[in-house]
Amino acid sequence: MIRNALGLVIGLILGIRLTEYWDYSHMRSMTKMVTPQSEDKAWLFNETRVLCLVLTNPLDITRMKAKVRSTWGKRCNKLIFMRSQIQRGLNGSTFARVQEALRSIYRNHFEGYDWFLKADANTYVIMENLRRFLYRYDPETSLIFGHRQRSDFREGYMHGAPGYVLSRGAMRRLNLFAFNGSNMCDPKQHSFSALEDRNQSFAALADTHISSLAEDRAMGLCLKHVGVIPGESRDGLNQERFLPLMPQWLMPGTAKWKRYTGTIYFKPSAQNCCSTTLISFHSANGVAFDLLEFFLYKVRVFGDHKPLSKLPQRLGFREMHSLLRYWSQVVSDNLEKPAA
Repeated sequence: MIRNALGLVIGLILGIRLTEYWDYSHMRSMTKMVTPQSEDKAWLFNETRVLCLVLTNPLDITRMKAKVRSTWGKRCNKLIFMRSQIQRGLNGSTFARVQEALRSIYRNHFEGYDWFLKADANTYVIMENLRRFLYRYDPETSLIFGHRQRSDFREGYMHGAPGYVLSRGAMRRLNLFAFNGSNMCDPKQHSFSALEDRNQSFAALADTHISSLAEDRAMGLCLKHVGVIPGESRDGLNQERFLPLMPQWLMPGTAKWKRYTGTIYFKPSAQNCCSTTLISFHSANGVAFDLLEFFLYKVRVFGDHKPLSKLPQRLGFREMHSLLRYWSQVVSDNLEKPAA
């Protein structure tokens, strides 16, 4: 009698477990079946939701706001403009303005979006390529993507000119741990390991408040101390997707190329410019915006259509965290000295 009852209980447990496993496997297979091709931009628009925060110059705010709205800005899930001019009550830095804007976004818009792009008004962004790039990563992890620069601290920072992208996890950490009145963003409270070029050791900032640093470098410091990891933003050929200059200035042999190679985080090569899946350009004026819109969205080349045929595979939990561990240990391999 006891043996029969025990067998019945074991059978029920095994049946429940097998049913759960079948349901889970069926759900995973159905998920793979309904994943669309990358040409389904409407699906990806709602699947990878990007809020765009655009920093505007108060001297040219009306014209550039209109230009961003009529071009790449209309492809954001939400578009917010922010004046670079400091409002009363904030200190005299662009970083303070960005910090206040990110606080506001966290309070009012955080739940509706997966990724948060900060860009300048003279930055042009190919939103379709940005979404395709971000699609494979979990937005709940603490990540930042962009054009990575060397600095006096090991992790470096993402250049502000071509824009940088914060995940939901990164936004959460910034607001809970750094933007809450703590001193986590204050260089006076921390020590830093310098890179090979020690001409401007970060120790020199011992008496410097973060508000006097450039906005992107100050953001890099904050992100470092709240545990946000700089992700690999280049493509599989190590070519850049986020460009701090227009492509014509990033060709080997130009004066700007020489200065550029002394600042980027990874060892430069003749192939660094540019990825075929480019995401952003800087600095683009209104005429450049119109030209880019025309060539990207209207020009057709007969017999030479090269679509991005499918979305990249989404990373699973273990793959994602393995990649995070690897990225957290990456160090600069660029030994070039900055040009004078």
